Amino acid sequence: MGKVKDADSNKGGIADAERVSLLQDTAIATVRVGKDAKSWILHKSLLTRHSPFFAAALNGSFKEATSNTVELDDDDPESFQLFVQWLYTGEIKADLNDLPTKACRAWALGDKLQCPAFQNSAMLRLIRYHRDEFLTEDTMRLIYTISPPESKLRKFAVGQLCWDRSCEKKHPFKAVEIMAVEDFNRDLLECFLFGGRAVEDPSDEASPYLEVVDVEKRRMERDISRV
Repeated sequence: MGKVKDADSNKGGIADAERVSLLQDTAIATVRVGKDAKSWILHKSLLTRHSPFFAAALNGSFKEATSNTVELDDDDPESFQLFVQWLYTGEIKADLNDLPTKACRAWALGDKLQCPAFQNSAMLRLIRYHRDEFLTEDTMRLIYTISPPESKLRKFAVGQLCWDRSCEKKHPFKAVEIMAVEDFNRDLLECFLFGGRAVEDPSDEASPYLEVVDVEKRRMERDISRV
């Protein structure tokens, strides 16, 4: 089985040439996340460069541009911590408890922040995890709760399920338990009709599940093909 590796084109983290300028960069922004308003004080330039959501909020005509404070009341602080980690280091650490849940929620946060490179980092974590583990009903239900129809996250979930069920090992997933989840039946049927047993192992071919960012995606596909 092929191995999926993170690619440099995830574009998170701080380039060597950028480190000195960031030390001198006094433009900061405060981001408060969740009902308890957990706060992060971050470099404004990093936020706005990687996220059109933050660029619009902090550079536009909204009140956030004046206060340099963004409130994300409905979001998960743990997911945002992963975004901050990725923002400054370029990666999402692999040693996470309950990785599927955290990676899925990180992907959903990236969708809101309009940061496809962060979504791709979360997706690669998810794919790597399921190289050795079956996708569970709980993970599938979460994915269909937090992601929009036709999303790459849903496409991965159903593709992984089709691949798991095509393997010789007995798969414990009970599709009937989530039949009531909206859109799941349609997506599963499409997968079996147009993919079925011929569907590829996501850990061998990850590119269909990566967000389309032209240069980034080409580099990531090249990185995956090297293994």
